[in-house]
Amino acid sequence: MVKLNILAIVVGVVGGLGSWIFRLAIIVIYTCFFIFPMDFLDSIGLSLVSWSPFLLSPALGGVLVGYLTSRVSKETKGHGVPEVLESVALKNGKMNLRVPFIKIIASATTIGSGGSAGREGPIAQIGAGFASFVGQKINLSPKELRTLVVSGVAAGIASTFNAPIGGALFALEVLMGQGGTTSLFIPIIVAGVVGVITGQFLLGTDPAFIGFPPLEYQDPFLIPIFVILGLICGIGSALWIKFFYKAEDIMDYTNNKFNIPEILQPALGGLFVGLILTITFFFTGEQWESFTIMGRTYLPMDAVFQGTLIQGSIIHILSVLTLLFVLKALATVFTVGSGGSGGVFAPTLFLGVMLGAIFAIFIDYVIILADIPIALLALLGMAAFFAGTGRAPLTAIIMTAEMTEDYFLTIPLMVVVSISWIVSILLEEDNIYTLKLIRRGVVLQESRMDILEGITVEEAMTPLERIITVDTKTRLETIMDLVRTQGHEGYPVVEKDMLIGIITLSDVQKALYSSPKDWNVFDVLINKTKPLICIDKKSTLMHAIHIMEQKEVSRLPVIEKAVSHPNEFPKLVGWLTNHDITRMYVFAKADVTLQRSEDHILSY
Repeated sequence: MVKLNILAIVVGVVGGLGSWIFRLAIIVIYTCFFIFPMDFLDSIGLSLVSWSPFLLSPALGGVLVGYLTSRVSKETKGHGVPEVLESVALKNGKMNLRVPFIKIIASATTIGSGGSAGREGPIAQIGAGFASFVGQKINLSPKELRTLVVSGVAAGIASTFNAPIGGALFALEVLMGQGGTTSLFIPIIVAGVVGVITGQFLLGTDPAFIGFPPLEYQDPFLIPIFVILGLICGIGSALWIKFFYKAEDIMDYTNNKFNIPEILQPALGGLFVGLILTITFFFTGEQWESFTIMGRTYLPMDAVFQGTLIQGSIIHILSVLTLLFVLKALATVFTVGSGGSGGVFAPTLFLGVMLGAIFAIFIDYVIILADIPIALLALLGMAAFFAGTGRAPLTAIIMTAEMTEDYFLTIPLMVVVSISWIVSILLEEDNIYTLKLIRRGVVLQESRMDILEGITVEEAMTPLERIITVDTKTRLETIMDLVRTQGHEGYPVVEKDMLIGIITLSDVQKALYSSPKDWNVFDVLINKTKPLICIDKKSTLMHAIHIMEQKEVSRLPVIEKAVSHPNEFPKLVGWLTNHDITRMYVFAKADVTLQRSEDHILSY
């Protein structure tokens, strides 16, 4: 734990630094794609076509991104969070060492060239990639590497939103929700705090948004309104997940039908985004940034919170909010769904803000039911919509409270977030991150829990009659010969099928180096102080994995049942290794896949 916490500090610093570099890269690319071209057009008297960067930049950026995601590093395509999920759940935290570097370029280009994508998913993958890079270089154990990778995500998210608790909770809920223990929480929290501190040094202490007006919750009679908002956001978030992937399927079908090269697919999506940006620019003029669907700015959300976007007639306000909701959803699908590199975290927040504001307008001006601040319901809508989409309710509650610096809002937050979360699960089982992996054939929950929980140790173990055992009178020279000829470094010591202990190569070496005497296995075992680690044959493979990870062993003796007296020895019935677990999992997974295929065929 000391080592992990020290490494978590390092990862926190790198995560905060990576967040700063990433933001700087977005600004530089945005300047190159928009500011310089617009200034140049004005300087040569072509101000009438100053809209052209809005049309062309997303497509040009898409060409570069398409090259990076199709030819250089396929892992940098898309959200970022699903790739980290897969790494933590199935690869013990191992990621390609070039991922964080390519991700910075690809995502910064997507967002800086006008794409509608979030910074948070890429920053999570960048932080995780750096952590994986460090962990692999110093040869961390699988459990330590997974923890460090999740800590990198916490650092990146926390530094982005200036929300240390929210960043840590996001990492724990979304990533460690696939199988984690409370003993791993501290390094993740440490990384989140250090990431925020580093980010504050480099980016300042301002919140993610410009700032919220004073929002007060005093009236418990408003609870029914919060309940209705939670229901609406739950339904909306489930529909958003379905719409996002349905639209992605349509784009994939179109690309395949017309044989569009993978390298050009993000450019095609960027062209549609460019059309949306151009139309917005024509209708809003110099105020375009307050109405833009670009991913580089939170100004439209800030405008809702500050009230500057909610001015004019009711019809006008509702039209603007509805258009922003629809155009943001379409632009995000065109950007990320076409193969761009960017997250869906910020777009989801955007949609939640607009949905909450639309609901507030209906309540206050159409139904005339209550005089509730529009900014309050927009804020609650943001938290509820994210909770339903990302299935991280605690993150939504705490991060929103951190960003507003108002923890008295937790009551309405808990109401809308809980209801949205439940309703969304009822309508769509998987969240927007895991569903991407499931569509690729990677089922995290099934891979880590369902299959392994359904297999007993007895089914996977190598039975006693097929393993090599030794007795207490066996000489150490014989053990050394077994290690050389069989390739195994540990052997069970058995007397009349009773397990007396385990003799390993390390035990033999320590004994021989301590004093050159006539050693046998009994002499070694009598001096061993460590307790014997066994597992019952009726236990599950998931239980066995937890023991092997916690005790950092690669083999377990399998016993018939535990003994109740200290002078008794358990009966040995088998031997369980990592190879046995992997082999059994592959067989079981193949059976599941075959059954699904048969069910699919029979359904037609």
